[in-house]
Amino acid sequence: MIFYLLQYLLHVLPKRKECEGLTAKEYLQSVKIKDAEIDNLQSDKEALRDMMFSLGGNSDSERVQSSRDNDKFGSLYSRIDAKEREIIEKIDELIDFKLKVSAEINKLTDDRFIKVLHKRYIQYQSWEYIAIDMNYNVGYLYQVHGQALLAFEAAFDDMLKAVSA
Repeated sequence: MIFYLLQYLLHVLPKRKECEGLTAKEYLQSVKIKDAEIDNLQSDKEALRDMMFSLGGNSDSERVQSSRDNDKFGSLYSRIDAKEREIIEKIDELIDFKLKVSAEINKLTDDRFIKVLHKRYIQYQSWEYIAIDMNYNVGYLYQVHGQALLAFEAAFDDMLKAVSA
């Protein structure tokens, strides 16, 4: 049975995406992808801030006459401000999405499935950490994870079909 389950996960689920919405795994992984987008936006904002300070900065302690281009500073400052607003918006979206996905996971009927999916996709825990925490060996954890994905997909099939990649 395990062989057939693994075969299904390796062959059927990836092909399913071509004609339908997301797989359960892709949907659950989108939480971490949204989190990574926020990290990238924050890095972009810091790069803009570093660029602004490298051009002369906002040092109020020195009042030396210079010929710096104030338009460059204004432009960089407005870009930093826009990036900060975008980050705040993305964080709000991530919080809402994470709560939604967590609630969907909690609707599953098997406690093992709930724990594995929550630890992996909401808390971003490693397989090894989850295995130790749940007192499973990693091989068995992979089996439970595969079963949990199938259960999630069965429970939310209509929603997954409606969601596009």
